[in-house]
Amino acid sequence: MSKTVPVIFGDAMFWAHDVALGVLFIEAARVGAETPTDLRPSWWPELEQDLHTHALVGGSFAVLLDEFGVEQRQVLLNCVVEAARRIEARGGVGRDEVSTWPELEEHATGFLRGEEHIEAAPLVELAEALVDLAAGTLPLAPAERYWYYGTPEGRSVQGG
Repeated sequence: MSKTVPVIFGDAMFWAHDVALGVLFIEAARVGAETPTDLRPSWWPELEQDLHTHALVGGSFAVLLDEFGVEQRQVLLNCVVEAARRIEARGGVGRDEVSTWPELEEHATGFLRGEEHIEAAPLVELAEALVDLAAGTLPLAPAERYWYYGTPEGRSVQGG
C-alpha cells in the first residue's frame, strides 16, 4: 500500500502522507455535512463523496485540485482548514476515535496502519499546504525534489 499521494494544482505539486490526508478529508467531509442543507451547494454530495473516496483509497490516485471548479475548490479548502482546526483542538486523532468512524466501515481497524495516534501539527501543516498550493504560494522545494506533508516529522523533501 502506498504511503504517498500526489496533490496537484496546475504545474505545482507536493506529496501527502496518505493516512494524514485521509484523516483530514474525513474530518473535512464532516465539516461540510454540518452545513444546513438549505445552505449547501447542490454539488456538495459529489464533493463529499470525493473526500470519502480519497480518504479510503489513499495513494491509489492523485488529488487533482484542477478538477474542482473555483467555488468547489474554495469550499473544499474551507472545510479542510476547519477540519484541521478541529483536529488541533482535540489534540490529534487516535485509533479509538477512528475505530468509530462510520465513513470507514470495515476499513476502520487498519486505517491508521498501526499508529496509535496522529498528532495535529502535521495535519494542520498539510491543510496549510493545500491552501498554499491552490493559491500559488506554496514555497518551492529544492531543485528536482518535492515537498512531502503529513508525516509525524512534519514537512520534508522527496526525490532528487
